Amino acid sequence: MLAGELTPRGLTSRLHQRYGHELPLTERLAELDDEYDVLDYDNGSADQVDAEVTAEAHRLAAHPHVPAEPTDTPS
Repeated sequence: MLAGELTPRGLTSRLHQRYGHELPLTERLAELDDEYDVLDYDNGSADQVDAEVTAEAHRLAAHPHVPAEPTDTPS
């Protein structure tokens, strides 16, 4: 997507279809794909979701092994 080969929606859709919500590293992108699905129902803005997807893609490109939020709490 950052290279211009996919749209933000295309990126989230592919990742969501392949990994669902099971991969912590791409969980936020799966959630954003869900947000695209409900835009018509909650008067959301595709531009806003596109911006969030782009920001998350940049974050992943900069730190590809770090989930957005920790998935396990240390005991």
